[in-house]
Order: sequence, then structure tokens, then C-alpha cells
Amino acid sequence: MIFKPLTLKPAVLLVSLAIMLGSVAVAQHLKPSKYWADHTGEPDYEKLIPHRFGEWEEVPYANRGVVNPVQEENLRRIYSQTFARTFVHKPTGRGMMLSIAYGRDQTNDTQLHTPDQCYPSQGFRVEKREDIDLASPVGPLKAVRLVTMLGTERKEPLTYFIRVGDAVTRGSKERNLERIKLALRGYLVDGTLFRVSEVTRREDPFPLQDQFINDLLKAMPANDRGYIVGQRES
Repeated sequence: MIFKPLTLKPAVLLVSLAIMLGSVAVAQHLKPSKYWADHTGEPDYEKLIPHRFGEWEEVPYANRGVVNPVQEENLRRIYSQTFARTFVHKPTGRGMMLSIAYGRDQTNDTQLHTPDQCYPSQGFRVEKREDIDLASPVGPLKAVRLVTMLGTERKEPLTYFIRVGDAVTRGSKERNLERIKLALRGYLVDGTLFRVSEVTRREDPFPLQDQFINDLLKAMPANDRGYIVGQRES
């Protein structure tokens, strides 16, 4: 049996070419060209985070106590801004470490270095991980709890969540969905990684972390709070 070569009529070729060119044009049209941070304003966490609120007060010159599990040169490459402070809970004397990392362009999920990844890279073991819905003044926040250990002495339980664009998300799928939503509006998303931790061997470390997060959010004006949890005016 002899097979004849497949031939396409000129009209079919023209239609196929038109579809291909149209797809390229649509893709270029949908490609984001503006930064969401320029639309909402870029945050300055040095000014946004109060030095004292509720039962908490900043500990001066205590920033070296905050573990930065990503090397400094990588932080500068990945994030536009980093913020680290230690606060003391006046009734108990317990210290809470706050770390915020912000990037004005978070269009690629690999740009977000979560504690799940960067703590082990610095020698910590993740002994426990739990997804939670953290009750807050703005509704449940999709957060993650980790219990980490460095060697046999330093136990550091932590709570973190990630804002992408204008929503707190958990996992790559949710983050990509928010990227697509804003991309359809022509925007490149920004993102914030918010982490609270304490060096402690207590069996119940997380209630005070929840209180810290809620006290901070309550103390911030709504628009400032949006740079942490989203829901900014858009």
C-alpha cells in the first residue's frame, strides 16, 4: 500500500497561521506589564510595624536574635525588603521574634523561600508541620506551624503565612491562582512572608504566637494591615 503525502489546502493553511498569530497576540496582550506594588503603594515595614502595641514592646538592638535562615546575599537577590524585630511580652517576659520578607515581583513561585525549605538548609530539623486556619481580626488566615530544632538545644516553634497580591495563600496552587487573577488585570504580583517564632521548650508555644499576631493586626490601621494580610483597597 502506498501512502500519499498529506497536503493542506491554502485556505486551511491560512486559517492555521491566523490562529497561531492570534494566540501569540493574545498572550502578549495578557502579559502583565505593571507592578501591583505600584498600584497599592510599596510598604515600608520599618514605619508600618509599631514599636509597642498591646502587651508587647520592642527590644532595642535585639535583631541578632532573629534567625535568618537564608543567606544575606540571597535575601538581597530575592526580596526587596526584609524586616526583623524582637518583642517582649511584658506580663510573662517571653520574647517573640518577628521576621518579614517582601518582594515587589513574586511572579515565580520559586522566589518564595518558605521556612519549610530554608530552615533545613541552615541545619534545622523540622520535627512537626501543621496547616492551620489562624483566627484573626480580618478572618481566618491560611497559616503554617512548624516545630524546628537545631542540634539538641535550640527548639524554635514558628508560625508563618504568605501574602501574594491581595490574599493570604497556602501552597503553590493557591499562590499561582492569585498570580493569574492579577495577571489578567495586567499586574505583576508582590508578596510578603510573615514569620513569628520563639526559642522555647514549652509544650504550648503557639497560643502566645497567635496572640502576638492578633495584637499586632488590631493595632495597625486597616490600610497598613493590608500590606501584611491583603484586602487592600484595589
